[in-house]
Amino acid sequence: MRKFEAECIERYFLGPGSTGPVASVYVADDDLCDIFGVTDLETARMRLIQTLPHIDILKQRLSGDVAPRKGNAPDYVRILVFLCWMQTTRLRLEEDRDFRDDLLAKQLNEHFTGFPMNGLDLMWHHLKEFLWREHRIDLVLPEHIPSHISRIGRTLQMAFPTWRHKNELRKVRDLIPPGNLLDPLTVANRFQTSKMRGETMQSFVYNFVKFDEARKRGVREYMETPFWQAWYSIVADLAALEHIEVAEGDFGEHELFRVSPLGVRVAISTPEDALKFIPKAIGKFVRSGIVFLENLGFGRYRAGKAESNILLIKREKLAGCPSEAIRSVAGLNADWVVASFKKQLEGGTQAAGAPREFGWRDGIRVGGAYLGRTPLAPTITGPIPAAIRVEKNGKSIDMIRRDDGLSFKDGIHSGMFVARSHRESREILLVPRANEVGDIRRLSFEFSREISEDEFHHETVPSLVSTLEEWSGNRVPPCDELVTIGEALYERTARGLSFSEAIEIILRGMPEADRPSEWDLLRSFSDAGWLEMTLLRHFPVRRILQNPLMAERVGEDLVRISGPTPIAVLERLHAAAGAAGAKVETWNGLSKWALPRYAVRCPNERARRDFIERMAIAEKPTPKLAVTDVGDPDGVHGYQVIGRLDEEHGYFAVRYDDKVADGLYRLERKESRNPFLHRSVVDGKPVKIYVSPSVAILSHHLRVGGPVFFQSDGILQPRRPRVLLPSSWARWASDRVLCNAAPGSSNDGWRYQYAVGASSLSAICRLVPVTDKERDEEEEEAHRTKWIDRFLASASNRGRAIHDSRSRTTRIARVMAEKR
Repeated sequence: MRKFEAECIERYFLGPGSTGPVASVYVADDDLCDIFGVTDLETARMRLIQTLPHIDILKQRLSGDVAPRKGNAPDYVRILVFLCWMQTTRLRLEEDRDFRDDLLAKQLNEHFTGFPMNGLDLMWHHLKEFLWREHRIDLVLPEHIPSHISRIGRTLQMAFPTWRHKNELRKVRDLIPPGNLLDPLTVANRFQTSKMRGETMQSFVYNFVKFDEARKRGVREYMETPFWQAWYSIVADLAALEHIEVAEGDFGEHELFRVSPLGVRVAISTPEDALKFIPKAIGKFVRSGIVFLENLGFGRYRAGKAESNILLIKREKLAGCPSEAIRSVAGLNADWVVASFKKQLEGGTQAAGAPREFGWRDGIRVGGAYLGRTPLAPTITGPIPAAIRVEKNGKSIDMIRRDDGLSFKDGIHSGMFVARSHRESREILLVPRANEVGDIRRLSFEFSREISEDEFHHETVPSLVSTLEEWSGNRVPPCDELVTIGEALYERTARGLSFSEAIEIILRGMPEADRPSEWDLLRSFSDAGWLEMTLLRHFPVRRILQNPLMAERVGEDLVRISGPTPIAVLERLHAAAGAAGAKVETWNGLSKWALPRYAVRCPNERARRDFIERMAIAEKPTPKLAVTDVGDPDGVHGYQVIGRLDEEHGYFAVRYDDKVADGLYRLERKESRNPFLHRSVVDGKPVKIYVSPSVAILSHHLRVGGPVFFQSDGILQPRRPRVLLPSSWARWASDRVLCNAAPGSSNDGWRYQYAVGASSLSAICRLVPVTDKERDEEEEEAHRTKWIDRFLASASNRGRAIHDSRSRTTRIARVMAEKR
């Protein structure tokens, strides 16, 4: 109770009082949800009522029988906050007007008809004296109190926005042209010249002045004021001014929101859910099943009327589109997908635009050339595709014909190529590999600028032991597609790369069939030490950085190479090792989608020092010992819940059961550039906050309890979707057995796998619970056959037989269950 009392004083009086006198108390519904750490307003209401004194003591406070003592700190502010909130909450019915009988009685289930309220003024005056004496904050109390509300008048006038205030807002709304309803200058001018300055409207005038001052300061600060929030809620009743926004999720999936002009984002499951909130023009697109998306950057797209090659489209509509015109498809729900097209669609699905200009497109630039490895090599397009031909050294070469041009055949292409169409020509230089990135060009990880995807696990390891150990699993050479994707990512991440662009490169580089998840493949580059996946501190967006190349001495004769090893780096490794009299060893991974590890075997210490000097690479720093969980136990303010983890499928769902309080929640701060936060709520344990979604999912499952990984024959796999080891731990495990983590093929498809030795597994087990595969299968089988026991215990099944696959016996229900 004391904590909540202090929170009320800080939030509603000390905070606003730091900028001037306080003449109103604005208690938003979202405030209560945030304070109590819940998403359901009804739950927050019950929590607020639970903070109030017992009803007998509360009545003594309200009647004035128990008055605050002069000089004492207030212990009643929660009562005043509750009374202000009950007048303004959206739970209040329009017909509820009487303070005692309608509002107070319905909230507390107690009769207050004719009840004296002398204690309210005593509390307000005592609070005014306390705030001035202790904090030099001026609490301005209304002076003009009508006689018929003499005892509750100040409490009525301090709250905002009450039904009286909303009536004033509606009157002014009807006087403003619809196109100017959200123009702050028009709104301010209209209220300045309206008759809203009545003697009993102190809080209304106070909040309007705060809005007007914020408007004059510029930017969008005025949107955060209580007056503008109240104004928008009135305007929203009249006009559909919101828009649909599609945002890329933490793991490459897409999420759907409707966003108000205030920036308030409300998660929705289908575009149809937003029909009554969006303009009619956009609503027509939604009903037609095809919505154009405008790229807002940072992985966000807004529904618009302008033609675009990125669409929010129904699945049946997409089925009628030619597959060669589709660049990528991401599922949104059972009916809708987000599709990116290479060109305008035929058949009028997208309006025909101007013919594409003749030229080379969609390549990975490498200095003054482009990467010549298919399928990431450039394509040549033009207004008349049939007239295009490509030459090398004056000789025509075979190309693959496309609807809008030509593409190279599978393989590696290098040299100068000339495309000709009628009298025009376009030259392009292709190279077989990426250029090596030096320290000057590479954008390095900066703690003040980025947050590592590993968060507090960054640069920590399960054990400080780093020597090699045996791993008896099968090793598979990498496929050509993985090498091509690695070259492209290495080149593009030199100066940082957005998450969505990296996913697009991977999707373009992977084959059509028999491929793992693109997110898992990107994660494997991070776990192999090539990339550092980060979250920007001042933008809600993820950025991928490139790690430096480093060396680590192991034993008496080995140098272990860490970091990105594309073809250019491998060439230099072999050259430096050969000059130093050493030999490069290649250690393949556990599947064709695993990046190889490299080590240099040196005959003596002199050769090892010579090799490191020739390579001019830094030695790997000493890591710290990892701990299981150090999430932030402090609360967060100003954030709203926008999703909860669907533990069965591994993504943050926008629709979920509000009755279940436990879970991992995704939080967003409105109108800010702060990254998302993730709140883990587990019954009987303190709430914890995380920034990284991967770390949050792992920590939440650890807090819930039970095994989260299983191992079999030296391969560690997660038991639940999206549960992964921190990249720092995965790199350490790879160092021990020289085998990178990656997606691996299993009976039920592609699953993420870690190669671990015996001692590595023991160290990991001290941090996360791991079971054996056989035991895991037994537990699942037992869970599947629990229904048999319930079947046999049913009285109605007496004499019936059933086969138990677990015990391989036929069981008969012979005894009738006891009646209860």
